[in-house]
Formats: sequence, structure tokens, C-alpha cells
Amino acid sequence: MAAKAAGIGNSIIKIIRPSYELRLYKLTRSANMVDCAVAKPVSPGVIDDRILEIGRVAGVGEIKEGVVVQKSGRSSGVTSGEITARGVTLKVDLSDEEAGWFSDQVVSDLVCKPGDSGSLILDQDNRAVGLLFAGSDTYCIFNRIQNVMDLLQIEF
Repeated sequence: MAAKAAGIGNSIIKIIRPSYELRLYKLTRSANMVDCAVAKPVSPGVIDDRILEIGRVAGVGEIKEGVVVQKSGRSSGVTSGEITARGVTLKVDLSDEEAGWFSDQVVSDLVCKPGDSGSLILDQDNRAVGLLFAGSDTYCIFNRIQNVMDLLQIEF
């Protein structure tokens, strides 16, 4: 419905202002703060509490700019980088037609690739600081781990 309305609006706008485009965004009452899920294993014996090539999580750490973080991702393996910004609100493309706005995010120069989403982000002391959910070759976006823990009602 919104795409059709934008299409009609753009047809009219192009007549008057050819360089302009109309886009409609769905407003919500609350901000998106996390992109996460939780699952319960069928058999506890199939789960290992160690992160591949990193080790066990040693609690929860603080988010500070300049802190070196690391992750073990399915596609890019173990990589590390620095936190470059925190408390960021940004638009993330979900598909060719849809995007979502996320608030209170953390940006790092950590290398991540498609398939790394869901990787736990740790500081150098193996304390959890975030959950990876978006990025590119030059930056990585992750949810603050405290927001994830609060919304999923989990703890380390």
C-alpha cells in the first residue's frame, strides 16, 4: 500500500521536480534497539560454552570508544577492531524495499561479512559487549549486550 502511494506521488512530483523522490517510512511508537533471538537447545549436551578460537565468555564489559573488540564469525572468522562510536541511530536496509531504524547502536571498524550476524562481540578480556547484526567491509554495527540481555531476559 505504501509503495503504491509513493509510486503515485513520485509520478506527480517528477512532472514538477524531476530530481525529487517521495519515500514513505513507517513510524513506530518505540525505537528498534536490538535484532536478536533466543533459542533453547533440544539437548544441552550439544552446546559448548566456548566461542570458537576465542574461549569462554568472562562476564559483561563496558562500551567505550577506543576499546578493542573481537568476534568469531561464521564467514570472516576471528577479527578485531576498535569501537568508533556508541549511542548511534541509523537506518539499516532489510531488503530492496524495506529499511529499519535502530537506536543506541555501537559502531566498530571490526571486519564482518554476511553470515557473521549473531556473533557475540567481546572485549579483550572476553567480556561480552555486543551482538553483531549489520555491517560492511569497513564497519560493523552491533547491539549493546545489555539491551539484548534486558529484552531477552537473559544473563551471562
